[in-house]
Amino acid sequence: MITIALSESGFQVNEETLTFPVKIEHLKNLFGECRHFKAKYNNIFTWDDLGIAAYSKEGKEAESLQVSLEQKEYKFSPKQVFKGQLLFKGEEIISYYRAHKDERVKLFKGDKDGALVANGVSAWFSVEEGSIETIELSGYQETEKEKFERLPVDDKFKYFVPLWEAWIAETTRIVPDDNEYYNLTRGITKEDIKGHSKLDDDTVIPDALINFYKIYNVEYDAVTSAFSFSVNGWDYDLIPFDDIAEDWLNIQYLQFGDEIEPEDLKDFSPKVKADDYANPKWIPFATGRNGDYLLFDTDPSDEGTYGQIIELQNESWERNVIADSLADLIQKEIDLIKSGETKKFDFILSNGD
Repeated sequence: MITIALSESGFQVNEETLTFPVKIEHLKNLFGECRHFKAKYNNIFTWDDLGIAAYSKEGKEAESLQVSLEQKEYKFSPKQVFKGQLLFKGEEIISYYRAHKDERVKLFKGDKDGALVANGVSAWFSVEEGSIETIELSGYQETEKEKFERLPVDDKFKYFVPLWEAWIAETTRIVPDDNEYYNLTRGITKEDIKGHSKLDDDTVIPDALINFYKIYNVEYDAVTSAFSFSVNGWDYDLIPFDDIAEDWLNIQYLQFGDEIEPEDLKDFSPKVKADDYANPKWIPFATGRNGDYLLFDTDPSDEGTYGQIIELQNESWERNVIADSLADLIQKEIDLIKSGETKKFDFILSNGD
């Protein structure tokens, strides 16, 4: 029986210590003869009876080993599942993985399953619908963590700090921070501000939004986000700071110019100022993922207020003011979560890991 063990003392197969990359001939000495499948970008060596496959770019050394726990129908898939022992720090690896979520390391952006790492080797878990299908072992080099110093919040915007803390506390009370859609990340840096705050020659992201994002930012997720605003029965996911410029530009592409009709503007709130699809001075910070946005208004009408929040509804052409300020909007969201009347987390809780 094959015993694969990963611990702080090393990576071992049947008590023989290995390091990645591993010579294919060495693996053949350990496991016996195998099938060789040459794919477009790599070579796959399969030990059918053992449930093990090795992946090699050049065909001489394996950069990774894959242990199959469920049968697959690919040509290179082992014909049997792995029936040996796979240990991590002396314990059965799957039990350890499930019991130590805090030790999982995300190997790439969007990695929802994570890996266990010890002594320069990672064991990455491929999980589908709660079932672990494969475990991939490969070399792991921890990158030096970038030194990060949180930017100070300007005095006039320090009210965002307790609002963020309350928003995070209420969200985390329902959605655990290890959920894959809990996409909160550290605040923006000087480089972020320098590289992404200018939208065009006449438009920049306002100081209020910059200071809001100095405290925390979010990572993009293609599906949804735990940090969103519920407005008129729709959820608007907070936009990562680096993506604001792109969303702003997408709105500008929809301007009609001389083809605009007065009838098109009839559902615009008197608090907003616009003579086209949108005022370029409206800055998007939350998206409904359907062409609708929440916008920070830096150019209100005489009836409006600087910094008021506009809901831009794409198909209905409504432009309504739904909060007097960003702080007002955040507080409304906190109060809604506290009330228990929102169902926006239902999908996240049923689909997140």
